[in-house]
Amino acid sequence: MKVKTAFSHLHATVERYDALSANDVEAWRNLCRAHQDYDSALLTPEFAHVISGVRDDVRIIRIHDRDDLKAVLPVHLRPNGYARPLGMPFSDYSGPVIAEGFPLTIKDTLALAGIAAFSSSAVPDPWRCLHTGAKAAAEGIEIDSHIIRISDQNPDDLYENQRSAHAKRFKNFRRLRNQLEREAGVPVFDWGRPDEQTLETLLQFKSAQFRQSGYVDLTNATKAREILDAVARSPYSFMTSLRVGGTLISGHFGVRVGNAFHPWIAAFNPAFAHFSPGNVLLMSVLEHMRDMGLRVYDLANGHDHYKKYFSNDHRTARPVFETGSGLQALQHRASRMAWKLAGADTPSSTTGRLQRRLDQIAVSEFGAFSRLKEFAYALKTRSIPPKGN
Repeated sequence: MKVKTAFSHLHATVERYDALSANDVEAWRNLCRAHQDYDSALLTPEFAHVISGVRDDVRIIRIHDRDDLKAVLPVHLRPNGYARPLGMPFSDYSGPVIAEGFPLTIKDTLALAGIAAFSSSAVPDPWRCLHTGAKAAAEGIEIDSHIIRISDQNPDDLYENQRSAHAKRFKNFRRLRNQLEREAGVPVFDWGRPDEQTLETLLQFKSAQFRQSGYVDLTNATKAREILDAVARSPYSFMTSLRVGGTLISGHFGVRVGNAFHPWIAAFNPAFAHFSPGNVLLMSVLEHMRDMGLRVYDLANGHDHYKKYFSNDHRTARPVFETGSGLQALQHRASRMAWKLAGADTPSSTTGRLQRRLDQIAVSEFGAFSRLKEFAYALKTRSIPPKGN
């Protein structure tokens, strides 16, 4: 499609993945290679190909300057014109991936493509092109992710560098690993495409964690599980794991494309919780990055305090909610304003938590009954006092 714009040399296409040619895919890869902030497996055409195999709402928005690809944004385009990040609810990052000097903001991009609205928890913007003016300063709170990255200068010194930077913490991690060896057995670190039983065991650990906390169980919610299974069947399925005597005690599962791995599911065996098996696993990750053929191990954003002890780099991104033009865009803006007036922009508020929960349910379950059931479960779980109270 072509849309009139102040930038008359630009045009947009919104297509299914299977409409892309080999040259289109390679041009997309070249955009990803242009900056290390785009070295996430979640931003690649390979990931989009996998998800498009199980979701018929996947669309690839591309912006061209005559014949040159300048931006690409893969999304789930919903019937109300709302473009959601590809791979929701597991999308720690989403596009658009843009060329340096790209002249459009996200709002301009949506208007050009005829998209009503787009939201994302974290949009990388390495060229500082997508957000401009006072709105960016007021709303665009930057989020730093946590990344383990090896460089050509010190691939074998990664562990030692982190140990030196956090000596007290790593002393405690080593103590826990030694205690694990004495009391349970020597932990064995492994990596690669998981077998079905190992992956299912990890997902069961995570399912229990979700349910105990009252969150949507993303390992079993219909649309979320659909995406997990699609990745598990694909060539990009990857897992790191820690075992003792053949028993899985900790693991990370997610998407690996090339030398970049992005874990989605991080879980541990509760019987071994007192050994802090997640931290012991990440110690092994630091020691074996080169052996695994990885340059990037992406722990994403979030406030998990342990991540900073293992990460030596970050990817700066911004949360985004933006609309294009037209009646549907106006409706999305009005809905957003209503939530804002109710206090949802304060993350710790009851309204803010409610909005996030409803949004997570909306992308994980499409059926009305399933959504109602998840919401009722969340209310029930949150109403149960913690043990000991």
